[in-house]
Amino acid sequence: MSEASTFSESVNATIEVIGPEGVPVHFARATLSERFIAFAMDLILLVLIATVVLIFFLFAGAGTGLTSVIGIGMIFTFLIRHGYFMFFETHWQGSTPGKRLMKLKVVSRDGSGLSTDAVVARNLMRDLELFVPAAILSNPDQVFGRAPWWLLLPTSLWLFLMVLMPIISRERTRLGDLVGGTLVVRIPIAELQRDEAARTSLVPHADVLTFTLAQLDVYGERELETLAELIRKADAYKATQEDLQVVAVTIAQKIGFGGPLPHQDPGRFLRTFYKQQRAHLEKKLLFGKRKASKFDET
Repeated sequence: MSEASTFSESVNATIEVIGPEGVPVHFARATLSERFIAFAMDLILLVLIATVVLIFFLFAGAGTGLTSVIGIGMIFTFLIRHGYFMFFETHWQGSTPGKRLMKLKVVSRDGSGLSTDAVVARNLMRDLELFVPAAILSNPDQVFGRAPWWLLLPTSLWLFLMVLMPIISRERTRLGDLVGGTLVVRIPIAELQRDEAARTSLVPHADVLTFTLAQLDVYGERELETLAELIRKADAYKATQEDLQVVAVTIAQKIGFGGPLPHQDPGRFLRTFYKQQRAHLEKKLLFGKRKASKFDET
């Protein structure tokens, strides 16, 4: 497995993101209609919030007689317009109210986790993609004036490409996604699979391997399912000892597990880790806490 992250997409709109640890995560790509509906709901909520704030400052300015209060209200409205998507996507794990209702979220293209820089970059580009074209289309004479048609052609072509980018791009991404290195996907349904480790005798009771809670908190349900698939392949003789060793060493390095066991007996290490990881996640589910992936907060 390569340390470099890779990205691929199949013909059935399933996206596979492979992170630095080499663990693949599969997502269903969000459709254009789903993204449009989610954005429309967010836009309606955004307009309502901005309108309420602006009206409040208008009444406050009229009551006090201070025009500076109205100016402060306009600044707040500007901050709300630009900060709405950034705030929710950084605090709701890539979702906004509209995206959450449509079961969508923003993820990093390279599987490294959604960073604040990526969120800021993808949302700052929204002005070029949407608000600037909308302003020009609503009042073209104010922008172009009496300019000749050949001068308007490049500008019109640019605006046309901005609007069509999600349609003509292979991954259905807009310009903000390309700049921020992000993708919009459907939130996967996280369900624990059957216990693969329970089918096999692990180790003698006198030699029990135990992981700490901190080590078990590193990974989530998606990584657990990936490990279960590897165990199934090993039981079917479709995974070699070298495959098990690579994954065991990677997990050991990630969780800070020392010792030679991942190298000497990777099968035992992986099965024991799987069993304890599954029990740990199921215990958290009893208290209403779900860790869907390693990127979720514990």
